[in-house]
Amino acid sequence: MVTQTNVSPRDALDIVFQHRNRAYGAYQLQRAYPRYLIRAFLISQVLILLALLAPKLLKAVNALAPPPEIVYAPSDGPLLIEKEPAIPPPPRVETPPPPTRSTVKFVPPVVEKDEDVAAEKPPAVEDLAQQKEDIGTETKAGNDDAPPAIESHPSELDIVEVPVQETEKTYGMIDISKLPAFPGGERELLVYLAKNIQYPPPARENNIQGVVVLSFVVSKNGSVQEVQIVKDIGGGCGKEAVRVVQTMPKWNPGEANGHPVKVRFTLPVRFRLN
Repeated sequence: MVTQTNVSPRDALDIVFQHRNRAYGAYQLQRAYPRYLIRAFLISQVLILLALLAPKLLKAVNALAPPPEIVYAPSDGPLLIEKEPAIPPPPRVETPPPPTRSTVKFVPPVVEKDEDVAAEKPPAVEDLAQQKEDIGTETKAGNDDAPPAIESHPSELDIVEVPVQETEKTYGMIDISKLPAFPGGERELLVYLAKNIQYPPPARENNIQGVVVLSFVVSKNGSVQEVQIVKDIGGGCGKEAVRVVQTMPKWNPGEANGHPVKVRFTLPVRFRLN
């Protein structure tokens, strides 16, 4: 009768290598295999857990970091985009009068008394047909080669000069009657920048600090356009400042002469590590 006996893996391994060379290496690998398997499983679980928690850890680290110092200063002088010169109206061309042709006075025949008839006689019709002179109310010398004069009548239409419209330009802060304003004023602007700007990790790792100067235009409808970096300090600080300014809500537009206009702003943003 065969009895069933439970044999552990280690005992089974000893039975297999009982009459074999255990110093060859296969025996040692077989004995260490369970330990290596458990170690690999634990390491893989730790790596997976770190990969899942990495975004939350980075967010927590950034939240503990001090916010960057935001400094807002309106530009002292006007920053203007050069206006295209207005096109002047074309000069009025004066048309010279046509040259005067020679004329021969023609007096229509009138039946009058003999004593009242003047000594001057009208030219004969045959003579008029052969002459180059025009028929007029008096006889005078002129240019026979000039084109015949055409009687002109004054026109009832007047020439009205259309005023040339100025091209759209961007005003500086001292050229307008009403400045653009961030919703809620400058205090809300500072709060918005401090809340949304995040210190770039490359700048934090390399201890990059300084002032980034931006330039942007507040359009007629209050939207922020043409965001440019005037001064950058590197480390991604300039790009971060541009990103936040481009996502600003609409401003209250500026006005000049009672009409909304485009106004250019400069915005210094200081990045400082505490």
